[in-house]
Amino acid sequence: MLGVTAAAAATGHTGPLERDAFHFVNDLPGWWFPALYAVMQLGSLGAIFVLAGGAALAGRRRLARDASCAGGGAWLLAKLVKHIVGRHRPSLVLGRVILRAGSPGGLGFPSGHAAVAGALAGAIAPYIGRPGRRLAWGTAVLVATARVYTGAHLPLDSIGGLALGWAVAAGVHLLWGAPARLPSPAGICAALRDAGLDVTRLRRLRADARGSTPFAATTPSGDELFVKVVDRQHRDADLLFKTWRFLAYRDVEDEAPFATPKQLVEHEAYVALLGARGGARIPAVRLTSATADGSAALVLECVPGAGLDRRPPAEIDDRLLLDIWQQVGLLHAARIAHRDLRRSNLVVDDRGRAWLIDFGFAEAGASDRAMILDVAELLVSLAAVVGPERAVAAAIAGRGPGAVTRSLPLLQPLALTSATRSDVRARRVVLDDVRLAVSRATGATPPPIDPVVRVRLRTIVAVVLAGVGVLVLLPQAGELRHTLHAVRNTRFGWLAAAAALSGLGYVAAAVSVMAAAGRRLALLRTVAMELAASFANRIMPGGLGRAGIIERYLERSGVERPVAVGTLGLNLAAGFAVHVVGLAIAALVVERQGLGRARMAVHWPILVAVVGVLAVAGAVMRTAFGRRRLVEPLRRTVAEIRTARRDPRRAALLLASAAAVPATYILALAASLRAVGVHVSIAKAALVYLGSSALASAAPTPGGLGAMEAALVAGLGRVGVSAGPAIAGVLIFRLLTYWAPTLPGFLCFRWLLRRGYL
Repeated sequence: MLGVTAAAAATGHTGPLERDAFHFVNDLPGWWFPALYAVMQLGSLGAIFVLAGGAALAGRRRLARDASCAGGGAWLLAKLVKHIVGRHRPSLVLGRVILRAGSPGGLGFPSGHAAVAGALAGAIAPYIGRPGRRLAWGTAVLVATARVYTGAHLPLDSIGGLALGWAVAAGVHLLWGAPARLPSPAGICAALRDAGLDVTRLRRLRADARGSTPFAATTPSGDELFVKVVDRQHRDADLLFKTWRFLAYRDVEDEAPFATPKQLVEHEAYVALLGARGGARIPAVRLTSATADGSAALVLECVPGAGLDRRPPAEIDDRLLLDIWQQVGLLHAARIAHRDLRRSNLVVDDRGRAWLIDFGFAEAGASDRAMILDVAELLVSLAAVVGPERAVAAAIAGRGPGAVTRSLPLLQPLALTSATRSDVRARRVVLDDVRLAVSRATGATPPPIDPVVRVRLRTIVAVVLAGVGVLVLLPQAGELRHTLHAVRNTRFGWLAAAAALSGLGYVAAAVSVMAAAGRRLALLRTVAMELAASFANRIMPGGLGRAGIIERYLERSGVERPVAVGTLGLNLAAGFAVHVVGLAIAALVVERQGLGRARMAVHWPILVAVVGVLAVAGAVMRTAFGRRRLVEPLRRTVAEIRTARRDPRRAALLLASAAAVPATYILALAASLRAVGVHVSIAKAALVYLGSSALASAAPTPGGLGAMEAALVAGLGRVGVSAGPAIAGVLIFRLLTYWAPTLPGFLCFRWLLRRGYL
């Protein structure tokens, strides 16, 4: 929500819907002012001290800590985001604004009062009941509305402030935890008695029970029962995650996405009864019951034994493995897919027999694919403790070679539950080893991996940001007319020059890699590698595709991996240094040309953010992951820099070629603008391109798609280029430098793969 509202506010345009909403609230009667003004103070900085101090005096220290950290953090971040977005107050962008609390100063987006109110409401929400939470959030919405009523903020400012506060409060709870509203044992016992089951003792169990709270119950006759309780908190947990998996994956779920607690336990009871009727060893169902607070309980007979995940690997013999797979075969014969078939959902009783438990995600009348997913899941889960060969041999003996062979395309991470993926990583099991064991045992050739993803997250992000870029590029219909006029009058000589400069950029990049490597590499082949790297960057954001291609290419060219990593780091370091120096020089030259002095003042919220980022980076670098992935490559890069410094010719060639890469793009941008009749100096083109590419590098899209276009148009506007021709020039520039090399890059990628250079 914060990102969407910030993107809309950063355009500088106030749409008719937002204007109408503002005037609707701002024009409310004046006699509302005393009440709304009083409510508005609940979003002030003083409200943080009052709430945190009151909680501390009442002995609620955790509440005081959460409220003070969330409220203070939201207040500070609101100041920072204001400077990033740079949106003005309503009185500067709209006419007929009623200012009821004086003329506010500073920037508008987001509303600091709304951010503080949202943060406080989110911070205290886990500590209070449902009526209190509704009151807290209602008050936060009133604070946000009051800021619009007094004329201090536009509606998007208030919505963005609430989103910011909500996000900060969620971050505080993620950092320190929040009090859990677990089902009451007394309420569960009362619900079971109402259902006809008397319980003398109820104790909570510490077990792997995703989406529920497990209890052990004892009846007056001494029977031990297992009680699984699903409440609204568990049902609502990870709602966005469940929704994403439901939409993105084909028949793969970690959770049942949408159901009430009562529906969940009744579904589990129904499937368990069907499975038991089919002969599978499943704990008997006693009853289901709903509690007064909206939770639901499923009561099962207790199996005396322990979970397979708690059993030492030495005690898992071939007889037990065969029994497990036979029980799975009986379940599948009844057309039931378990959909969460891992070791923690298998219990071994005192007689050494396997029982199937936890049918919360099971499916009756399941398809063949769903049951094969069970085979893949259990095969990998067992291979993590007994090894791929034993797990595969037992699966073939219990389910037959056909079922095991059909699981080959689904032996992939996305087809497994998150718990199994974590288990595999922790035990260092490689899925390729399991696939190889299946192929050896069945004689089947490993088929291609089954596609389980409907849509990739990066595709959605790319489309959304590209849409945002288009909205920024074409904000008005009038500008579209000017853009089309500029395109129709394109000068093809300058167009050819821009295309040639774009091609020269790949030659310069190839020479830069060769200079960084410090050894002989074929020039044409290295140019082909750079084109292939550009194709990889169309798939992966942040330049990761190019980095991977370069490292692999150097290794295939005889460079040892540590040296290849150091060479890549040296190449990137040279490019970064040239970029920074070039940006500074371009800014100085443009200033001398009369564009005006740039605002160089550094605001303290930015300093706080920089210090915070550096602190996090320092903490990460002290971890094992940071030492392996950051410190070691950095050390190799420094070593390569020292080596290059001892060879002046190599260092000069490296810096010259690194400088030639952005220079060709700067000249290509200037030529693209000249093609549509826009004359800008090289210094201005350099300032716009270098600044825009720095901003677009932070976008999570391949090649900064969407962000780069928007930044270029905005930058050209700052140096005096009108919007219509600027859009036309940017579109031509991106067509020549981003889209046109895609097909040649793909062909080079395939050629390098066939020749063994990648």
